[in-house]
Amino acid sequence: MLEALEATPFASALRTSFALYPLVNAAHILSLGALITSALLMDARLLGLARHLPAATVVATLRPVALTALMLAVTTGFLLFSVRPLEYAANPAFRIKLVLVAMAVLNAGLVTALGDRRPLESPLIRLLAIASILLWLGVLMAGRFIGFFV
Repeated sequence: MLEALEATPFASALRTSFALYPLVNAAHILSLGALITSALLMDARLLGLARHLPAATVVATLRPVALTALMLAVTTGFLLFSVRPLEYAANPAFRIKLVLVAMAVLNAGLVTALGDRRPLESPLIRLLAIASILLWLGVLMAGRFIGFFV
């Protein structure tokens, strides 16, 4: 299956194009930046920063940005993966990054589910905000280490 993915016309175009791979890579980096920035801003508010802004308003404003950025990051990440899927699948840093992304997304879903039933400033929500910060920073670090295991 990974070999078939690597043989697709789009993966081949990404490998051979002078401009296409760098553009997709730049879009991936920008979408990760938007995703992690919006997540960290929501987490900071949930931890008590900028108390003059209602937490629900901050989260409601930034959540669509985070979701859009997540979809773009997943799409561009898949396209980048398609260029060398066998190498990436064997890369421990890549696998760790995927696990951390999954955990961060599940954590965000938990915050959303709990936030509908309890105050956003509750101790549990604060704990999940700390976990979110650590998970997203871990995603960044794992992503940076991918190149060292190729």
